[in-house]
Amino acid sequence: MKIIQGVFKREEVELNTLEVELKGTTLLLLEGYGAFFMCGALDVNIYGDREVVCGKAVKVKTLEELYNATIFDSSKYAKSLGIIPGMKVYEAFKKISKAE
Repeated sequence: MKIIQGVFKREEVELNTLEVELKGTTLLLLEGYGAFFMCGALDVNIYGDREVVCGKAVKVKTLEELYNATIFDSSKYAKSLGIIPGMKVYEAFKKISKAE
């Protein structure tokens, strides 16, 4: 297993990154502004009624693909803030960054 941490910058958005290389797959995570988005390995429903802003995108293989992906599912709290399936991950981060 290999774990790589980094920083991802696009336009006015700056995010922390995490890549976990496993046999046959890589787990991807972008985090910032009190929220995180991950590859399809994330079960957003695990957070139930907790105030966790997160979502997942499927069929992504790189951090760039994750950033540009369509949100497949988001936590209940994220949905209450307008972070909904069908929105792009980068749109969600831009929205959240402006709310701080």
